[in-house]
Amino acid sequence: MVLRLRIRREDPQKGTCYYQSFEVPYEEGMTFLSAFQKIKEQYDETLTFRQFCRAGICGTCTVYINGFPKLACKEQVLPYVISNTEVIIEPLKGFRVIRDLAVDNEKVIRKIKEIRAWIKEYAGDPRIPPEVSKKLESSADCILCFACQSYCPQVMEEEYAGPLIFAKLYRFLEDPREENSQVRLVQAIQEGNLYHCLSCNKCNHVCPKEVEPATLIREIMTYGG
Repeated sequence: MVLRLRIRREDPQKGTCYYQSFEVPYEEGMTFLSAFQKIKEQYDETLTFRQFCRAGICGTCTVYINGFPKLACKEQVLPYVISNTEVIIEPLKGFRVIRDLAVDNEKVIRKIKEIRAWIKEYAGDPRIPPEVSKKLESSADCILCFACQSYCPQVMEEEYAGPLIFAKLYRFLEDPREENSQVRLVQAIQEGNLYHCLSCNKCNHVCPKEVEPATLIREIMTYGG
């Protein structure tokens, strides 16, 4: 059995963009990331992609697989091998391509820094009640894979912060250690254009950690009245 891939190759410096086909012999337990590694090692050492933890924790290896953002290190290839159809592999949409499947995510990283996505030094009791901790679980599970941000149709609007940012802000609205939650609400509504959300739920459908950003966005809206 073989995995048939058609990978989008792009080199902005050379001005080239095309699709290249590969056939990779299937191995038990193979993921798309391990297939990319085999291609790089045995077929084309110029193939460029991101990887780090290989355990679905860092979010680094997200790519589009047949039109949907997936973690390459977690997505098993066997169902695609059985279907015997060529699988289309593309980089995250909405991001500038550095080369092949590697994209520039610095714009979103800068936005995370701008909203100060962390709790300032807290003088009170740092412990969080179990019921509050449970409520924060989903938003805290975000691994910055950018799947939701890439798949959201509204991020084409330059001033719309995007589901990833709102998921982060929700966490601070609910965290009792955040001493200025009102500022977070302003960040979401005024700076992030919260109410421009289309409520299409696409971000919920592609999040590999089931953070459900669209659900959290609706929760934030209840704060705004």
